[in-house]
Amino acid sequence: MRGLALAVGGLLFALGMGLALWALPKAFGLKPLGQEACVPGPLPERGELWSNGVLEISLCREARVGLLLEGTLAQGKGPNALVVEGSRVLWQGEVSGVKEVWVRTTGRGTLALAFTNDLYQPPEDRNLFLRALRVEP
Repeated sequence: MRGLALAVGGLLFALGMGLALWALPKAFGLKPLGQEACVPGPLPERGELWSNGVLEISLCREARVGLLLEGTLAQGKGPNALVVEGSRVLWQGEVSGVKEVWVRTTGRGTLALAFTNDLYQPPEDRNLFLRALRVEP
């Protein structure tokens, strides 16, 4: 009788463990995100990124957007900048001196300017500045 109880207990344990392992990927699997939320707000006229970071631009509509960027060099390289809308990269590049960048937005996510390669080794300091922002239909 004791042997039968051990066999049934082992079978139930194996069944429960198999069910848990089967459910694990479904519980923790990655699911695609829906549309990125965009909350309308005031548009920045200027922006300063003194270290790695992001400047959000709450433009929640289709538009042609012009950004006048300026970068300071450190070790001969300018800041690496990205213009993104939600999870889409609209423009990426190095900003040495003054650079004008134009992108087309869809209004399906928050527009952002990101600075990704900060360097501070006095007297050198790599920074990114948004000098002007223009929005056209």
